[in-house]
Amino acid sequence: MSETNPYDSLRQISEMWEKGLNGLLFQTINYNPLIQVTKMGIDANSRYIEMLKRNRELMASYMNLPTKNDVANAVKQTMQAEEKIDILEEQIWNLQDSFTLATQEQNKVLEEILEFTKHIHLEWQKASEELAALSDLKSEFEVMKKLLQQDKKEPVLAAK
Repeated sequence: MSETNPYDSLRQISEMWEKGLNGLLFQTINYNPLIQVTKMGIDANSRYIEMLKRNRELMASYMNLPTKNDVANAVKQTMQAEEKIDILEEQIWNLQDSFTLATQEQNKVLEEILEFTKHIHLEWQKASEELAALSDLKSEFEVMKKLLQQDKKEPVLAAK
């Protein structure tokens, strides 16, 4: 006597059921009148859905309520505005950095101008002092010249 495993018989029954159901499904799917009826139902349903969408949008416009498209457009515009704000912020930071560098450069140039001005002022003072000394020398030379001219004239008078 051979022992039969209850699981083997259950497996055989399951395989028979699977083959039978698969065959029924394939016959149903390939059944042309069913496909045509399903297609007509889908077409009618899609027309009905489109009509509902149009009516919903029309009612929303009369009631001044935002539609799904309005909300989507608002979100899209908000995102674009945020991106532009980010770009502007970056440009502002770059400008601030540029202004900081420009201010530093201007401060350096001003320091150099101050140093140069101080140097020129000192040179001007030295030149003024030298001019005053030269003026004193000139006046001394003129006095000496007059004295020399008088000395030259006196011997001439004495010789006469």
